[in-house]
Amino acid sequence: MLDFSEKLKETAGPQGMKDDVLRRVATEKFRRAVEKAADHKIEASLSWHTLAFWTEEGKERIGYFARALECRRAETAASPPKTPTEIWMDAHTQADCLFEIGRVHFYEGALDAARRFLTKALPLAQAAEALEAAAGVPNDRLEGRIAELLLQLPEAEDEA
Repeated sequence: MLDFSEKLKETAGPQGMKDDVLRRVATEKFRRAVEKAADHKIEASLSWHTLAFWTEEGKERIGYFARALECRRAETAASPPKTPTEIWMDAHTQADCLFEIGRVHFYEGALDAARRFLTKALPLAQAAEALEAAAGVPNDRLEGRIAELLLQLPEAEDEA
């Protein structure tokens, strides 16, 4: 993961422009490493989340964010968060994964799926936002970004 982070820094060019080819190559190398580790039963939500963030293809993003969410939930079950920062990170990571999955569905036109994921993400984002001050983290507007997409969805057919 550290190697991947360094490679991403190297892809940054003048005026913040990025070398997309080098970034894609670095992302592919990281993907192979994350999947190889998973084949050996070594997984971490942060690795899958990072891979998902840098992956461009929608279906792959959904899969990687879903795997990050699954790992985050397993990590939480194995070692429940105790401090405000740990509780915030857990709620925020889960909300972010659900939001990103919902966002991909939204932009790919799968509106019912988008609604399901965004609706699950919203209370987690609200819980995370309530902990921001105690956790000492800045507001990244995740709750607002989720609500914004939900407002753009047409009314559900069963509600009409």
